[in-house]
Amino acid sequence: MIDIIKKGKKLFLTSLASMMLFSTVLTSSFAAETDVLTKSSVNEMLQYEFSNEVMSENKDDLEKSLTDTFENLDLVLKGMKSDRNLQEAFLEITTLEDDVKMDLEVYFSTNHDDEKELNKLIRDVKDQIAENHSVLPEITEVLLLQSNSSLRGEEKVQATILPILLRIALKEAVKKKMGKKIKRMAYDEFEERIEPEIWAEVEALHEQYGGDIDYDGPESKNARNGIIQGEKVFDIKNKRTGKDLLRFHMKRVDEGTSIDFHWHKRDDNFKWHHGQTKITRKNQFPEHWGED
Repeated sequence: MIDIIKKGKKLFLTSLASMMLFSTVLTSSFAAETDVLTKSSVNEMLQYEFSNEVMSENKDDLEKSLTDTFENLDLVLKGMKSDRNLQEAFLEITTLEDDVKMDLEVYFSTNHDDEKELNKLIRDVKDQIAENHSVLPEITEVLLLQSNSSLRGEEKVQATILPILLRIALKEAVKKKMGKKIKRMAYDEFEERIEPEIWAEVEALHEQYGGDIDYDGPESKNARNGIIQGEKVFDIKNKRTGKDLLRFHMKRVDEGTSIDFHWHKRDDNFKWHHGQTKITRKNQFPEHWGED
């Protein structure tokens, strides 16, 4: 991936279509202390030399790709903790200052999730973006190449960072639903046996709806541990209509010694259980979702 990025770069105005998981904000002021981008700063970033691998034509779409990356840096950094290839490309390609890269390497190497440390790193990276207008396009390019690795057709690369942002978001939804205790017991097996199947379903919906999809996770302020205690892990939605397209569920069964994973689809009016798979342990799983 790194070689691809380094080779064949050509100055141009390009576009990389992507759909926001969260709202993009373009405002009239931009400084190291703020969380916003200005039109003028984005215009400077549009001059970045993207590689031929991610070249396309529409300036407006490129603006959206850049702001998608900026607004979702928390997801990006969280996702890198479990994706060594993405980590290496990010640290190799981006022109972040050495002290920021060192702090990022420490964060990536730790097993626990420290929200305070993550928030500090996000601020540091945004400070770098404010000072050096090539940093955000560099990060965006790394994400684009990673996003398109499984979606690239023979004729054209899909110019969107949505797949990688969505995949990271859905991984986080599963981790939050499980909580640390269940995650230690079951997450590795989930990644190996179940994630590839559910992700294939999400990719198919991404293609079917032209990237115009969104998701809703398991969080609920009023629920125990801040997590819905029913079966819901996440819903994939039609972004235009707000209607559910797929519902991914987890359920404790066999007196708590197994977790049943499955999903429901709009195609059959959510009637059938698809991809039904169990993860079983000798000891019971914790009774409540999201337990730390």
